[in-house]
Amino acid sequence: MRGQRVFKEIIKTNRLSSTPRKGRNDKLVTRRNECLLARYFYYGFYRNMCYEEILRELVAEFFISPNTIAHLIQTNTELLQSIKQNAVVLHYFQNKWPNLKW
Repeated sequence: MRGQRVFKEIIKTNRLSSTPRKGRNDKLVTRRNECLLARYFYYGFYRNMCYEEILRELVAEFFISPNTIAHLIQTNTELLQSIKQNAVVLHYFQNKWPNLKW
């Protein structure tokens, strides 16, 4: 009979309650933001690039719009401050993200 399969799936089993969450993984977004801010600090402090040049580099590396990058920098100033405090030497970046060229 029509609709019987849907009835069995909804009423007789718990499939709907065990559906996986879709969307962005918060842990991965946090790690991406931390890496982006580290690159922002690296380009500004070690490479002495101006703000516009840094944005161009970050757009090319992370495939994010300049407006989004500016928003991430503004909303994560405390993380940027902690990166500044921990990154007295370049080895901090090289050890934390060895896959990137520092």
